[in-house]
Amino acid sequence: MPTILALETSSDACSVALLNDKGVFEETIISPREHTQRLLPMVEGILKAQNTALADVDGIAYGAGPGSFTGLRICLSVAQGLAYGVACPLIAVSSLLAMAATACRNQTFDTGSIIIPVIDARMDEVYWSAYRLEQSGQLTPLVDQSVSAPELCAEFVNSVSSHNVVAMGSGWQYEALSTLANANLDAYPSAHDIALIGSAQFAAGELVNPLDASPTYLRNEVSWKKRERIRSSKQ
Repeated sequence: MPTILALETSSDACSVALLNDKGVFEETIISPREHTQRLLPMVEGILKAQNTALADVDGIAYGAGPGSFTGLRICLSVAQGLAYGVACPLIAVSSLLAMAATACRNQTFDTGSIIIPVIDARMDEVYWSAYRLEQSGQLTPLVDQSVSAPELCAEFVNSVSSHNVVAMGSGWQYEALSTLANANLDAYPSAHDIALIGSAQFAAGELVNPLDASPTYLRNEVSWKKRERIRSSKQ
């Protein structure tokens, strides 16, 4: 089993985990606007507690987003610096997938449940995706992770209302969504699950050169697609 160091700071939670052949060891604190001061000491603390040198780490998994722009940059910067120093690869893990996986690890849901993490993206928009819980425990993505008005997310929620819908994340506070499900607004992605997902991606060879790593900025992707459509319409 590879040794994976995992970092996640895309939300108010700051968490670090280490996965090795003994299990997954994690530290999490809720520390809005303190990730810069907290993250590196937490990394140092968990490595020391598990008698592990940074050079012994096979890969560093990081919460790639979507989420707080500042939090994503902090996480990536630290991950890049650590990985570059010991010449190990990075593993980019979706923060939305990690949030869904964290919920499934902490609670028991029926097979076939639709897990829908939604994060407040500000500007009256939300980041969101949806996953079906399989009998194997795996999460199958049903839609691409997106940034949209809450109403568009609500349309999808209505389309799967015949299933058990598991709602989580700060984005469910919007009126268009709040009446559709009883959501856990305080749900966060966890480095524990970043490590587990990262380990699977490591085994599959889904690795990123530290110099090429980037966070997931869905708004940038939407803006680029809009520009492409405008250019195409003028041709």
